Amino acid sequence: MVIGLLSLLGGCVAQPQQEQKQDTRLDKVVSQLDQSLANQASAKALLQAQQQQLEEQEQNLVALSASLGKVLKAPTVQDCPKVKACPPVSEVSNKTVVGGLEKVWFPDMGLALTARVDTGVATASIDAHEIEQFERDGKPWVRFSIKSPETGESETLERRLVRTLGVQSSGGGEAIRRPVVKLAVVVGQNEQTAEFSLSSRTHTSYQLTIGRSILRDVMVVDVSKKNVAPYVIPEQTSDRSGESK
Repeated sequence: MVIGLLSLLGGCVAQPQQEQKQDTRLDKVVSQLDQSLANQASAKALLQAQQQQLEEQEQNLVALSASLGKVLKAPTVQDCPKVKACPPVSEVSNKTVVGGLEKVWFPDMGLALTARVDTGVATASIDAHEIEQFERDGKPWVRFSIKSPETGESETLERRLVRTLGVQSSGGGEAIRRPVVKLAVVVGQNEQTAEFSLSSRTHTSYQLTIGRSILRDVMVVDVSKKNVAPYVIPEQTSDRSGESK
């Protein structure tokens, strides 16, 4: 009988413990469901916000497209002022325009030479050979030869020595003194008597360099062009001393 009572009491005690465990598990499940529902609600709210942003952006794009369509359909036309035509190159500032290379005429020799035009050079220079200085009537003179590029023949000239020009040698040594004489020259339609230094120019491509002393006040240079001012032989020529008749 005692044993039976103990068994009955043990069954009564075990039943509340099992019910407590079941309640705990149920609470845990309910909590997880609540959390899941909360997460779903947050995700739904985020999706709704993103959807609203997309709709607003789409509306903005539609409005922008409509504005661009109006601009393209009705372009603004402005009346441009008329621009006066530029004067011919040969008449700029009433000066003769010469190119980087020009054919010039030497009336003393009846000879045409190709000249390189260089605004960085003050005095013109010409390729001369057999240069010899001497005195005549107590005054310094120079005898020299100029070779024709067409025939290869040389013509000997004699001119008064105007001065000597010091030129620094490429090796950095003592300056070389070059005689300077006056020669009549025709560039385009311009004839003048100019100073030329005499030197051997066999190391250069051209027999002649025209510098600022010839260009000054009467010519402008367009180095991108060549032979834009063909020489015109004037009716009045210079005598063989370089002085105009």
